[in-house]
Amino acid sequence: MEDQLLGEDTLLWQLRESRRRFRRTPLSLPQYNQPFEDAPLVQMSTLTYETPQGTSHSTLLNILQFRV
Repeated sequence: MEDQLLGEDTLLWQLRESRRRFRRTPLSLPQYNQPFEDAPLVQMSTLTYETPQGTSHSTLLNILQFRV
């Protein structure tokens, strides 16, 4: 019986922690909801982005090389 109560207490504590983390999520979103100065902007419909040399097709390797 005591083990069951401890298990329920643990579950309630975990649920409270989960709710707390979920409530804090919107607080951290505004800092990421802005363009990054040095990040290439990829057009999702065509998977292309602008470089100093012109438009380029987007691949992970290309984006990583562009950022370096």
